[in-house]
Amino acid sequence: YYLLLHVWQGLPLGLDPVVQARLLSVLFLLVATVAVDLLWARRLPEHGRAAFLVIWTLSPSLLLYSRMCRSYSLQVLTSVLAAACIWNYAEIRTRKRQLMLAGMLAAALYTHYVPGIALLATANLMLIRKRRLGDAAQIDALVGLTCLPWLGWLWQSISRWGHLAEGYSITGTSAWELPVKLGYWLMSITVGESQPDASLLAGIVVVPMALWLVVVGLRRNRGLAWIALPCTIIGFIGVARWVSYPFLPARMLFLYPLLLLLAVEGGLIRKRTGRVAWIAIGGLSVVGMGCYFTRTDFRNKEYPMPVREIAAYIEQQSTSTDSAIVVDSTNSDRGALDYALAGSRSGLPTGDPETARAIGRMLDDPRIRCIWFLRNTHDISVQRLDEQFERQIGAAMKATVHPYERFSPLERQAMRMVGIDPPPEWFHELIEFRR
Repeated sequence: YYLLLHVWQGLPLGLDPVVQARLLSVLFLLVATVAVDLLWARRLPEHGRAAFLVIWTLSPSLLLYSRMCRSYSLQVLTSVLAAACIWNYAEIRTRKRQLMLAGMLAAALYTHYVPGIALLATANLMLIRKRRLGDAAQIDALVGLTCLPWLGWLWQSISRWGHLAEGYSITGTSAWELPVKLGYWLMSITVGESQPDASLLAGIVVVPMALWLVVVGLRRNRGLAWIALPCTIIGFIGVARWVSYPFLPARMLFLYPLLLLLAVEGGLIRKRTGRVAWIAIGGLSVVGMGCYFTRTDFRNKEYPMPVREIAAYIEQQSTSTDSAIVVDSTNSDRGALDYALAGSRSGLPTGDPETARAIGRMLDDPRIRCIWFLRNTHDISVQRLDEQFERQIGAAMKATVHPYERFSPLERQAMRMVGIDPPPEWFHELIEFRR
């Protein structure tokens, strides 16, 4: 993805670099839309194909992640193509189909190792199921040969995954964290991650209906089931260990085409449930799209954070010579703030051991009239560094708090249920310390 992005950014399109980078992700999704229709959706009856394309087009999850400068939409495209190659080669063995399958599996691996490994394992399972062990071995050899230049980096990624320490957990225990991750992912791919409390509660009813349709779809289309089910299990295991719950839907986006196909297949059998679910998902998707463009009711509050406005306020109210910026490096986006400041100054990360000494020197320097502290209201840093820095600076300067992204009543109640009591009212805050 980053090699393609590098080439793409060199094209003289006359666009802002960020817009041009995002455009590439959008183009990948548009190509994926054509591919999923030609290779998969047209196998459905006409009304099933129409339902699939309407839900796909309105999907708030695809809207959110296909406009990011990341490989998510390319993963969707490679998974659509690789899954079709698995199906075709399992049905009819030809040399051309074998080479196409090996090439697409290699492309998936080069894009990201989680979907790549999931699809490669699925291809092996499909061929082993058909007692074609020789074909499976040949596919593995071809993929291994194609990925030979990248095997060192792939091994490093797998090693990091195997030795990964526990990340942020909202519940505090792995047993409870997995249901949270699963539930958040299912909500994301069904109705999106930007919904008001009322429609989110309606979505809690819709998600089990959609899940039931997927189960029915697995029974209706066994061939697709043998592709979707292993990919989902392997993908979820690979991703759930790697990231905390807010970031799981993005890494699982490559499964969306297969799961939506199964849900539509299930709706063709359970017609009444299917109609209700499709209408409900379509309606909630429209609400989610509205929230997306108005930047309201996001469940991951980091996405709509007004970083440009924060940077503009800092530049209006201070200069680089009379102020400093401290950023919560555990749960804030320092890179985005630095980018918005356009190189005029840079934030000190709280996780840097030198930051405490730097703050001490600034507090002793009378020329420093202001210190800005951008932090998350829920301190999850080691040794609660955010609170330590806030006390340290607050002892010498007067604080004014500028809050951002208010939590909804439903979110605050959910926080109480997992032990965050009292729950914060706001997601983020910019603390303006002045002498």
